Amino acid sequence: MTQSSLLEICQRRAFSGPNRWAGMPMFEALVDPGPWGGVRLAANPAVASRLQTLQESLAAIPYELSVELSAAGLQLPAGPTLGGLLESDAPLGAVMEWLLRSLLTAAGTPPRVTRWVEEPGAGRFWLAVESEEEALANACLETARRWLGSCLNPAAVPAPDCAADLRALVDVADTVRLGPSTRAIVRAAVARGIPTRRVGSQSLVQLGEGVCRRRIWTAETDATGTIAEAIAQDKEMTRRLLRQVGVPVPQGCAAATVEEASAAAAALGYPVVVKPRDANHGRGISFGVRNEQEVREAFALAVRENHTPSGGAIIEQFAQGVAHRVLVVGDRVVAAARGQHDTVEGDGKRTIAALVEAANNDPLRGENYTDLLGVMKLDEVAISLLKRHGLAPDSVPRTGQRVVIKVNGDLTTDETDEVHPEVAQSMVLAAQAIGLDIAGIDLVAEDISRPLEGQRGMVIEVNAGPGMFMHIAPLHGRPRPVGEAIVSLMFPPHSHGRIPIHAVADGPAAEAIARGLAQILRRQGCRAGLATVEGIDIDGQVPYPFSGGDSERMLAVLTHPHAEAAVVVSRGADRLAHGLGVPRCDVAVLADHFPAAADPASGSIDPATMTLLHALGDRGMAVVAAGAAGAEQVISQLSICQAGDGQSLPAKHRVVVVGEAENPLLLAHRRAGGPTVTRAGARVLLAQGAAETALDLPGLGTGAAGGSPEPLLLAVAAAWAGGYSPTQLQNMG
Repeated sequence: MTQSSLLEICQRRAFSGPNRWAGMPMFEALVDPGPWGGVRLAANPAVASRLQTLQESLAAIPYELSVELSAAGLQLPAGPTLGGLLESDAPLGAVMEWLLRSLLTAAGTPPRVTRWVEEPGAGRFWLAVESEEEALANACLETARRWLGSCLNPAAVPAPDCAADLRALVDVADTVRLGPSTRAIVRAAVARGIPTRRVGSQSLVQLGEGVCRRRIWTAETDATGTIAEAIAQDKEMTRRLLRQVGVPVPQGCAAATVEEASAAAAALGYPVVVKPRDANHGRGISFGVRNEQEVREAFALAVRENHTPSGGAIIEQFAQGVAHRVLVVGDRVVAAARGQHDTVEGDGKRTIAALVEAANNDPLRGENYTDLLGVMKLDEVAISLLKRHGLAPDSVPRTGQRVVIKVNGDLTTDETDEVHPEVAQSMVLAAQAIGLDIAGIDLVAEDISRPLEGQRGMVIEVNAGPGMFMHIAPLHGRPRPVGEAIVSLMFPPHSHGRIPIHAVADGPAAEAIARGLAQILRRQGCRAGLATVEGIDIDGQVPYPFSGGDSERMLAVLTHPHAEAAVVVSRGADRLAHGLGVPRCDVAVLADHFPAAADPASGSIDPATMTLLHALGDRGMAVVAAGAAGAEQVISQLSICQAGDGQSLPAKHRVVVVGEAENPLLLAHRRAGGPTVTRAGARVLLAQGAAETALDLPGLGTGAAGGSPEPLLLAVAAAWAGGYSPTQLQNMG
């Protein structure tokens, strides 16, 4: 395969926040098509035919994605279709955009925004797609590049193994993305308008900002106690505490040695369960152990799974019934799922090992969190279970004989509506007895719709940080809003978890404007955090230096537990390189010149300024210096950046124009009903329509150099744009 066989990726970059393309994380790539630049589909029916073959492989939507969309009442984001591209005789850039979008969707991450733009006069084009995971976007880009190369030049680039490539992309997605439980919580937070941010590459996520911030780690919150988590890990301690509060549990005890385990099993009466004392995820558990020899084998399996080698094992009664998982959040049961044994059915010909291998070919089975069914494994526990029934992996079961490979395997069926009120009450009590705010409770009972006492139902385990995929995407039954329940536990109703974010674009007076604005907010009783090139200044704390770029400083303020508002100085070079770095901007102060730029993403506005406009979304406010070059284009561009949901303010009401009273742009803006801020002698005049308020502000000077509005004037305008009334500002001195 030669280099000319494939399109060349000249440049690629990920933006973690609003950027020149859009107000969300994006991934961009500059593509040089080389000799393929002039290809158009109408003139190349062979290329179009190969693309249609690829499209057939992209038709299926991952099950979890379909469940997520259905639960939220959403559809896949609209985008270009291959049929539309064929009809319009699309160029190569549009084809690659479609293919990249389709591959991201096949990996379970459909982008809301994709764009392709030709680079003027260079023959190259830009691709931009929404993506929060750079590694996944890169993998999809490389796959798109190779697939398209096979369509353009099949002699040099072999046809891809589409199924293997798509599985590889799903594996990348499962590796780099948040897990399904964490995503469910994040998705629910976003639906509430609560900002979210992944911290590092693991499962730690911050919900909310500053003084409002909370944190989760998978299905644990920052209120989950370390002691409660440790108790849940200790199975013997858990059983003891549950018995004390009247929750039914199996009789049993801890055994430090195999001799103690054998004696305990004999005292309880066979069959028994032998399980590790401090392992999790169901590892090393042997069910239905029937004699001393089996106890010895099960004990050895159990202790190998302990976190501490000397932990011993738990010997318990064998509870008869079906496995259930009940999810408790706060003081209520929010979901329940019923399990099944992992079994194979004999045909009189194949061995158990061959039957297991065939069962694992089911596309629903896999090793990932997002696979609906787990892979059946003939591990030591399974082999021990087979042995107890007189079988081995090379045994050939008779036709119709069902062989259990794992007791209490996959949880497949939602049964939330069937939970009896008394069962729900016991499950909540179990979680509270351990001290967990979120708990996954493993229950064995014949029927969860009946009280436990009459059927000898028992709680066999309480899990901290429980997996929730069986509730998010059950194989049978409807998904449950478990993420919403956890977000509601953490945030009161109607709380959005946000603090105001004010960004001041770099310029000669930027730091003075930012400091003046922070001072105004603090005089209003708001504990504002200030991030400048010099470092971080949180009200009530000694300022401290902070290395790193603008994004790091902004995030430092949004992470600070005392910050009630953020005021940040944002440099254009950082915005170009990394995006804004924070999820949005409520007020943007644009006091300097805005040079026009021949930038394909930003049109007539320079990309650094465009980043701030995208960050304002459809509700943020801009403060613009009337005398700055390009101010008029910025005001008109703001209406283009709106999301169009019918709830945003008209652009003229979303811009505060600051400058001399006779400035033509300021006068026109005021006549149109937009807010303006001017000097009136030694006073500041806030005006909108016929309403005017004059403020006496201590420290008002004579203006900044070059005729620009002085910093205090712009700071007042920013505070007004941020929601402080003229009356509040009048009383700030």
